[in-house]
Amino acid sequence: MRLTTIRERLRIGSLFGHKPPGRPEPAGCGREVEVRALLARPPFGITDVSDAVLPLYDQALTHRSCLNSGEYPVATPDDNERLEFLGNYVLDFIIADHLYGEYDLPPGEMNRRLQVTRNTKLAEIVRGQGLGIDGVIRRHGQALTDSIVADAFEALIGAIYLDRGLAVAREVVLAIFEDEIAECDGSRNYRGRLQEYAARENLGGLEYAFRQTGPGNCPVWVARVTVGGTLLGKGEARTKQGAAMLAAREALGRLGEE
Repeated sequence: MRLTTIRERLRIGSLFGHKPPGRPEPAGCGREVEVRALLARPPFGITDVSDAVLPLYDQALTHRSCLNSGEYPVATPDDNERLEFLGNYVLDFIIADHLYGEYDLPPGEMNRRLQVTRNTKLAEIVRGQGLGIDGVIRRHGQALTDSIVADAFEALIGAIYLDRGLAVAREVVLAIFEDEIAECDGSRNYRGRLQEYAARENLGGLEYAFRQTGPGNCPVWVARVTVGGTLLGKGEARTKQGAAMLAAREALGRLGEE
């Protein structure tokens, strides 16, 4: 089934399962500030969430224990399990599509790289990158396990997809996972190799500049990398990370390291 079809079938209104009386509101000013602050920080960068959609993100960060306790506001009528189910497949699709388009890999190797999305790895990434998700998960009487953190992460990806579409979800996911994917194959981690070479040879600092072309629903990114103030590489790809990787690869070639 195409993702566009899934999105039509899982529109925000039906996702909540039933409609509470009146327009749903965020679960209190403190919670609203907390959720908005999380969404505004990198790599999410979502700053214009409407009051009508904010409960969707609140739901993504709500563990079922809150609802079972009877203490959570009725304005959020569900936990994050359905969003986690959707987010899991959106996440895997984005990673698989990126691997297919950016790496010349056999199916077995692509499947191995896809393991970066397993639950224990997701919790490690959330904490290691300081994404902040673990700090805003609503739960009641539950220890903050890796599984709870991973589920909230996937639910948040599902919420971003429903609210902003696949292009934004892709940008967020690849901003988080690009290095994880590249590190699976050191020979293809051109950005890491360029940084190491520049430091080893005292070439000066690296700086990437980006420019987006094409329509918003199908962007093309152009990246330029300078080393010690000298332009050495240019790359073009569907994502900023992919473009930067190609620019770094060209720079390594000019330096005789590719």
